[in-house]
Amino acid sequence: MRKITILLVGSPSLSRIIEHLFLGQSEFEVVGTLGGLGSLRQHAGRLLPELIVANVKPVSVRISPVVASIKRASPLSKLILICPVEDLAGVARKCGADACLQDEKLAGNLLRTARALAQRSRLAKASR
Repeated sequence: MRKITILLVGSPSLSRIIEHLFLGQSEFEVVGTLGGLGSLRQHAGRLLPELIVANVKPVSVRISPVVASIKRASPLSKLILICPVEDLAGVARKCGADACLQDEKLAGNLLRTARALAQRSRLAKASR
């Protein structure tokens, strides 16, 4: 079975936590980590991740251009944003994020959300 590939974008400390959550989950493989959006297009184009997990805390509340930038860099990837507040998560979903998780719910929901998005992505590819 092919692994679900994941690219992490955010602070090194949060990326380590997220990577730890995926550790030991045989269906997932973290293929890269980025500290910010600067080199996202280059890395996403080379790695072709199925999922991008991005922390929006360093980005502030201007979420719309961030989501648009990520989607342009990797249009086939599903995007999971980690948001500090529910209001920001709602805006991110309206802008095109595939899922948003609040910080305090991250550990409990990340794996389930990643599995669901990867399944939807694979079903969509199979029906083409």
